[in-house]
Amino acid sequence: MHKPMLLCLLVLLLCAGRFAAAQGARPAAGPAPGRAGLTEPEAGRAAWEIRFFDQPELTLPVLVAAAVRHSAEVKALEAERAVTREDLQIARKAILGSVVLTNSLGYGNIANVALADPSVVPVRTDNSARHYATSLNLNLPLDRLASRPNQIARQKLQGQRLEYLAQSRRDAVRQRVIDLYQAVLLAHRVLGLRQQSYVNASLNAQLAEKQFRTGEATLADLSLMQDRFINASIDRESAASSYTTALLLLEEVTGAKVADLLAQP
Repeated sequence: MHKPMLLCLLVLLLCAGRFAAAQGARPAAGPAPGRAGLTEPEAGRAAWEIRFFDQPELTLPVLVAAAVRHSAEVKALEAERAVTREDLQIARKAILGSVVLTNSLGYGNIANVALADPSVVPVRTDNSARHYATSLNLNLPLDRLASRPNQIARQKLQGQRLEYLAQSRRDAVRQRVIDLYQAVLLAHRVLGLRQQSYVNASLNAQLAEKQFRTGEATLADLSLMQDRFINASIDRESAASSYTTALLLLEEVTGAKVADLLAQP
């Protein structure tokens, strides 16, 4: 009757020994160095991390400016505004296409110049001299002349419309950056809480293991602490993944690494 009990105890002690070895191989506080979700002490944080998490009034303008520069829609609207400005200049100068400037140069007396008859032999007299003639002709339909101010006003309104659209797009980009920035901060806070839960669950599991070895805890107590530790590990990994994803989405909108943007003076 005692042999099965001894075998069960040996199996439990063997499992507990493997669990302790696994615990000893894990770092006591936080994920491995270089992991995106690492919560470091204040002294170990980089300068850009302190600025990013503790100084939003300095961080947001930099992120918004980078996102606006990177936005393809804003660039397209700016190009359309440039085209509209060129169209406005063309509309203002369109009337010049109906103006004709002519000039001529002749030599002879007034009669020869006036008649210009090939059958009349030019006679050189004392009144013969060079004669210049210049004319400026305007050939413009009245409807085009009357609608010219309207065409110019229309181009100006088109430019104003594109300016409003560009401003609206910049506002949308700014709101998007704010939302993503808040998402990163929230994911970072959640990761910190999950990290604390992980550390507490790890300590409780180690304590339960020691108590089980000394007979102060039952097998059910040890199993419960081990399950809590496993769940805390899963929650920590999930929180680290959420934080990394939120940070990558923000960097996708800004078009650059957050660390590089905030490292600039």
